Amino acid sequence: MRRPLFFAILVSLITISNSKSSYQYEGSLFSSKELDYDESDTKAMGSVFSRYMADSDAQLILDLDVFRHFFNYAEAYRDGAEEGNLELMKYAVEMVEKLREFDISMACVGDMMHLAWTGVEYATHVEEHKNCSDCKCTPLFQQKKSERHWIFNVFDAMGKVPAGIMSGNNLWVGSWSTCRKIDVVKNAQGQKWKGQYCLATIDAYERDNPLVYFGNMMSGAPDRHCYEKNEKSVVDDDSCFALFPVLKFGVCMPNTCTNHDVKRMLTFAIRATEAAAGTKSVCNVDVECRAENYSDAMSENGLAMFALYFLIATVVLVAFGTFLDLLIVSKYPEEAEQSKAFKHWFIQFILAFSAYTNGLEILTSKRNEKEINSLHGVRFLSMCWIILGHTYYYIGTSLTTDNLVPTLINFPQQWHTQIIVQAPLAVDSFFFLSGMLAAFSFFKKTMKADPNHPPRLSALNWQTWPLYFIKRYIRITPTYAVVMLFDVTLFTYISNGPFWRPIERQGCRIAWWTNFIYLNNFLLQEEECCMGWTWYLANDMQFHLVLMPLIVIVFLKFGMKVGLWLSTGLIGASSIIRLIITQVKGYPPAPLLTAKLQIVHILNDYWNDVYVRPYIRCTPFIIGVVVGYLLNAWTTKDQKDLKIKLTPKTVLIGWCTSTVLGLYAVFGLYNFAKTGDISKPWEILYTIFGTPAYSLALGWVVFACTTGNGGPVDTILSWRFFVPLSKTTFCAYLLHPIMLQIYNLSRPQPFHFTTFIQMVRYTVEAVVASYCVALLFSLAFEKPFNKIDEMLFDSKKAMNGEKKQKNGVEMVPLNRQNRDSE
Repeated sequence: MRRPLFFAILVSLITISNSKSSYQYEGSLFSSKELDYDESDTKAMGSVFSRYMADSDAQLILDLDVFRHFFNYAEAYRDGAEEGNLELMKYAVEMVEKLREFDISMACVGDMMHLAWTGVEYATHVEEHKNCSDCKCTPLFQQKKSERHWIFNVFDAMGKVPAGIMSGNNLWVGSWSTCRKIDVVKNAQGQKWKGQYCLATIDAYERDNPLVYFGNMMSGAPDRHCYEKNEKSVVDDDSCFALFPVLKFGVCMPNTCTNHDVKRMLTFAIRATEAAAGTKSVCNVDVECRAENYSDAMSENGLAMFALYFLIATVVLVAFGTFLDLLIVSKYPEEAEQSKAFKHWFIQFILAFSAYTNGLEILTSKRNEKEINSLHGVRFLSMCWIILGHTYYYIGTSLTTDNLVPTLINFPQQWHTQIIVQAPLAVDSFFFLSGMLAAFSFFKKTMKADPNHPPRLSALNWQTWPLYFIKRYIRITPTYAVVMLFDVTLFTYISNGPFWRPIERQGCRIAWWTNFIYLNNFLLQEEECCMGWTWYLANDMQFHLVLMPLIVIVFLKFGMKVGLWLSTGLIGASSIIRLIITQVKGYPPAPLLTAKLQIVHILNDYWNDVYVRPYIRCTPFIIGVVVGYLLNAWTTKDQKDLKIKLTPKTVLIGWCTSTVLGLYAVFGLYNFAKTGDISKPWEILYTIFGTPAYSLALGWVVFACTTGNGGPVDTILSWRFFVPLSKTTFCAYLLHPIMLQIYNLSRPQPFHFTTFIQMVRYTVEAVVASYCVALLFSLAFEKPFNKIDEMLFDSKKAMNGEKKQKNGVEMVPLNRQNRDSE
């Protein structure tokens, strides 16, 4: 049945104004048979909502105690318009007049009045046509009917009760496109009545939302909160369940109505129907109306216009740099090399934006025996794993899924889906790579330097580390800043639809500065999480500020034995801290989605206390530094290659151990994910050894492949196809969450989970889209910024003339492979 909400607003006002007294709730809305609760229903329905069928007060979605009153009244009003019920239509006009008393703008009231009067006129023509006996009046009636039939488009565009209610379908979005197409002249001055789509988010009280009881092990009667008031597990009845909206409802309103106007009308209508139902279940109503024209909205945003001009200027620079490179420099390389004009900083600045040269550097896939070629494959495949996990995560958190709850429950119960729910492990790959590459460069330049020409800046020189930090900050931050600028401005206006909203809800207005000092994993976490996925950059920078100097200096000054003891101690301390926090706070051993949704209820606290803390996440970075040291300590002095000959037995033991550790890290919590239950010894074991197990497994893979013991694994990871992709991974990391959210929030209709293969298909699409956009950003921003950075450092070298040449080669903290692809 189609029962639009606008009818409910009008008729609810009619009902309340004409009733002599408030409706009183008497008895249960269920029959005695329906009150019988059968626990087998849980397994049969496969839905969390079915468990609460026995309790009317705790089951808002399934039984529609409140919203069915909306639809009953709305259906009566719609039928009245179609049948020519003038009395009902006139009541609607009277009720619209009363809207002035509810702090609603006059422009909005005026358009609502026009809609109501159009309904009266439509009903009048229907009534008159009933008495028409002359066929000549039929064409006139059809004309009048056609002129006013647009009101039914308004009603048709609004949310309806969909299928899948018992599977948790709380997305009654209606039709955004139908509403936006409404554009009719409303008076002789030519002013128009235009449709504006608004999405209302309705939150229920804790006592009325079934999800709040799901974390309590799904045990006990569904109405146990009625007689367990003193237990700690019982929630505050007066608080809102903000984790999961009980309903998202689309309404079609005139574009003269503001968010406040629509919220006032909906709130009043809901309170009226709650009085009619004799219950009070809705604690909060939020309304977000979509802008009529996003280009107009962007023109009013000064920062967005700055971002647009900046983008245009960059495109112009890329065009000039590319043409200059192709038409002059590439054709006459010797003349350009000898010409002083081409050595001018301005010309070099323009050439830094050449898409031709930058593209060749990115797409070059030649193997270098002095580099760790397997890292390209590790980097790209790890990013694909992260995108796989984020595809699932952002589909869920965008709240655009019509079967979200049963999917969250059933998805982790399959063995192969552990690859998705354990995707957070892939982040450890990048911590490992970051530590290993930087340490490998340090140790190589220090341990294997020419005695006759030692590096001017060594790891034991105090001047090394400030320059290292400054160069690392300058290399990463500009591209990071550009992505954030576009994220909060241009990407806000890139799409539209019923679910569309800014990628950053608060526009990074509060916490943006914490990102640029790389403390966003500590500061203002409760106020705003700006580009939340960049917590990784904050941790990584902190590791390089603290752990890198400490471990490198200890290895170089005190030798391998002391360095390994220090590294082991730091890893052990990190694991113990994690164990203490998780045990005291009652957190799971990993941020794993289980059948009981434990992590859903504590996600924010777990995020702040465990997930983003550097003293918890440092283990893979430390192991990476150790591997970087061993690759230098156990290979030849001149380092023509990195090969180490190991016995077949050693290689076999290494690969077997690595495989067991990797499988344990990924699938060790499968039973926990499937049941939501875990024994205390197994929980403690995984908390302590889960992360180190994955990092050690990855460490062996990289070590074996680098030293010539990788076999077919090295062949796959060193595939030349991965090299260009690896070089654009940093931009792909920054951009892929934005791409995923744009895709999810641009949906015209809700998403529906089906199979694991569906997730793989969406992941492939996301990987392709993310890397295509990342390539553009690398060409336009990352590569030019890196070259400008090199220009600045080279100019400082030139100022010192021959002094540096006499003192040897200046140490660059990150080698070319690290700079291009980290």
